[in-house]
Amino acid sequence: MGFVQDYDELIMTERGLFQKICRVFLKQTFIVCDRNEESRKMYFFVRKHQEMFSDYFQYMGFDIAIDQDNKVTMLKNQKNDGLQSNRLRFRKFESIVLCCLWTIYVDQVREGNLTRPILITVFDLRQAMEKYGIKEDMEGKGILRDTLELFSRYQLVGINGEIGNPDCTIRLYSSLQFALELEEFKRFVIDAEKRMHENGKLMDFYEDEESMEEDDES
Repeated sequence: MGFVQDYDELIMTERGLFQKICRVFLKQTFIVCDRNEESRKMYFFVRKHQEMFSDYFQYMGFDIAIDQDNKVTMLKNQKNDGLQSNRLRFRKFESIVLCCLWTIYVDQVREGNLTRPILITVFDLRQAMEKYGIKEDMEGKGILRDTLELFSRYQLVGINGEIGNPDCTIRLYSSLQFALELEEFKRFVIDAEKRMHENGKLMDFYEDEESMEEDDES
């Protein structure tokens, strides 16, 4: 069956949910099942109707990917044709925070933390950031808060509490592992360490914006 026939067979409430999910995909790329009840409902609806979603988005050059092991579904480009429609340009500071969160998530998974949510504190994140030479008080400037809120909008992390409060925790979602490719991360680390050693100081995170891919293009 084609998209039109599949869509016509949906009841009115399902059509509304389909439209809502399409807008969510275009706005934030990822839908993480374990985020909350609403995301769980959307995730399983996409799983049930994956072919219909793929048929719809193919006209825009997108496809729907589902990782059932990690319970993540995402909008991804069908091919690498130079279009930037599914990319987000991060400043260097934002890119480094993303890399730090990614490494923490991978370490937790390797340690076998698969059955419960992965929660860290701001202190844990700052310790990881120091490996990249970031020792400034970014919290006081609101930069770290703004960066984490940006990642939260794309369902990469969840923020529990107010950034800067001792009881604030950051939940790392499984979508983090699809936010950048392994080889891209390796190149970024090598380049960052090289520049830090050459300059002998912190990098300027607000110049020369760096493009980091949100989806797992292959």
